Amino acid sequence: MRTARTIGSNRWRLVAAAGAVALVATGCGSRPGAAGNGGARDANGVVNMVMAPDPVWKWLDDQGIRKEMEEEAGIKILTSSSWDEFGVYAGGHADVVSAAAYEVPELEKQTGEKTTIFGKFNSDRSIVAVRADSSAKDLCDLKGKKIVTHSAVSITIIWSVYARKFCDLDLRAGGGDFELVVTDPQNAAGLIERGDAEGGLLLPDFSIPQLSSGRIRPLYDAKSASQIYAEKFSSDPRDATHPQNNVFVARKAWVEKNPEEAAFLIKVWDRGVQEWAKNRNKIIEAYPEDFAAETPAEKAFIQDWLTNRYDWFVDTPYLDQAWVDSETHLFDLMKETGFVPEDTPAPHFTILRKP
Repeated sequence: MRTARTIGSNRWRLVAAAGAVALVATGCGSRPGAAGNGGARDANGVVNMVMAPDPVWKWLDDQGIRKEMEEEAGIKILTSSSWDEFGVYAGGHADVVSAAAYEVPELEKQTGEKTTIFGKFNSDRSIVAVRADSSAKDLCDLKGKKIVTHSAVSITIIWSVYARKFCDLDLRAGGGDFELVVTDPQNAAGLIERGDAEGGLLLPDFSIPQLSSGRIRPLYDAKSASQIYAEKFSSDPRDATHPQNNVFVARKAWVEKNPEEAAFLIKVWDRGVQEWAKNRNKIIEAYPEDFAAETPAEKAFIQDWLTNRYDWFVDTPYLDQAWVDSETHLFDLMKETGFVPEDTPAPHFTILRKP
């Protein structure tokens, strides 16, 4: 599960990629099968993946599920756990990276290599919240106010699209119709509670004390960015899996040359989301740090949120054409609202069939 990282004011997250690559290169060498220049190296039964710490992957590992599946398939997944997935991937030290779908065009721009999205995992769970005594009913009512977020890109991109579509307002760092302040995710809700900000774009799992006490209240009936997308922009309003904060991305040439390894990775993650569906509360209990939950009350709150409000884990990582079409529509909205140039191509998707 992708948790938050504080980013600077640039529109895209890869602004520090060059420095990150240099750092990574001094810390590790390319492992067998890692994609190098051109990205089409034979995997030879090894998949190198980099992603942020994830509770489902930890569960698969600790339960012995990953090892069992690897031994049966004769394919091994080597993982690097890093908050700078892009630096590791761009430096050629990983075949597969976990990224937000809307970041893929810039990833291609930075690496100079064609990529493809071949699996999904986490949707955008962010919400908008204000103090309990605020009269604001929606984002439009916060015009001119101080808004906190954990990144000038990431979740802020989708809420900026909504601000333009719903209110014809400009939500961005360094200008626009709001005073956008970037802070650490664990501080955002507290700033709203203390009156240092009028509202914020929050991750519910990083805002548990304020949400559970009622000291701040969510707007839009506590609906996530993905739930709003489903209602307003998706071809299927029941499909609240867009936009994706976590998709599996690889160099297009690597997937084409190593279809067996690519398919195996998605098969493992399909088992992972099945485990999540059956053992969600156990996984939260086992890895509370991945949900910013420490006390029994905080664990109970996030368990209830996932059960009764929004579960951001997908039912399956496998893609189909209808899902791809709906996710791709996000890029049309980003062009329409000026967040990417009109000539920016939509990402490439590879649809793998479930065995």
